[in-house]
Amino acid sequence: MKKNFVNSKANYPEKNFHIGFVLKGLILGFLFSLICFLILSIILSLSNVSENFIKPASYIIMILSIVLGSVYASRKVEKNGWLYGAITGLLYIITLIIINIITSNTFSLQQIMVSRILMGLIAGTIGGILGINLR
Repeated sequence: MKKNFVNSKANYPEKNFHIGFVLKGLILGFLFSLICFLILSIILSLSNVSENFIKPASYIIMILSIVLGSVYASRKVEKNGWLYGAITGLLYIITLIIINIITSNTFSLQQIMVSRILMGLIAGTIGGILGINLR
């Protein structure tokens, strides 16, 4: 008796993680941040906006950048968009931490750093869920 084995990609789900999508999302997120911070600095220099506005605005820009990068990273995959988004958000925050360590020559695990990591994971996960559903 002859057995027919179908060796089609349709029968086997893709199990590879595509880091390229995450890296492109990460780059997009940082470019968006750069543009937003340039606009924010122009607004601050040309207006009488209080400097108390900087901290909340930077958090908003950071969250939007992570969500945008995560949406981009997860739009190209067929499943696990939340995972691609979470990894994109985590890498975004880790990159910021590394830049902070390099520029300040100090490292201390503070509560604010842990909260930023959680914020990056949550914003990235939400962006990944949005991206997979916006296809």
